[in-house]
Amino acid sequence: MTHSPGVQLLAEQIGVDAEHVAHAFRLASRTYAAIQTTRFTDMTADQFRRLLGRDRHAVAIVANLAMRHANRIEDAQLLMSIYKASSGTTPHRPVIRQGVGTLPEDRDHAYVRQAIHILQAADLPPIHTDGTHELKPGFQVLPGCDDLPGWVFIAPDPDCEDRGGFAGGRLGYLAVMRWAGWGVITEPLTDGLWAVCHPDYRNNPFPS
Repeated sequence: MTHSPGVQLLAEQIGVDAEHVAHAFRLASRTYAAIQTTRFTDMTADQFRRLLGRDRHAVAIVANLAMRHANRIEDAQLLMSIYKASSGTTPHRPVIRQGVGTLPEDRDHAYVRQAIHILQAADLPPIHTDGTHELKPGFQVLPGCDDLPGWVFIAPDPDCEDRGGFAGGRLGYLAVMRWAGWGVITEPLTDGLWAVCHPDYRNNPFPS
């Protein structure tokens, strides 16, 4: 069965068959007016990308239903946790402790803190460090340089390849940050870091 580009794009983004997404759209349109009035199933890829920026809540509902239809219940819950963390709707925002997820001196960097919050919402383990020694292995988020103010860099945790699901493997980090609305570079840097761009800079990631 042929599906619209918007359905295909969401299916690719969350890693399920397009039929699951199409079913989710049909189900959601019965109870969620915004989905019905925007005619998701006829969307082009560009229209869908614009919708992601305008009404990510509706897209999150459809993605959650699609995951459940694919019998991936844990991933369905994970998508909603990531969405809530990235949209600021998490009921109790956890405190980013010094040396958790980043070096102690980088804890107060706003985009680093946001990235750590999102990755922890995806149940990914953060590094614990005193700045000199690694106390517990995990992912590490590093701030971008002054010339790249919207970027942060992520070093995946050493056990990432042993995990499955939406956030599993090294590519799981990209899947999580893309779903959170951040721009991503799909090839790792030479030292294995992933480069991700905050949504505020997606339209101008490389300011002169």
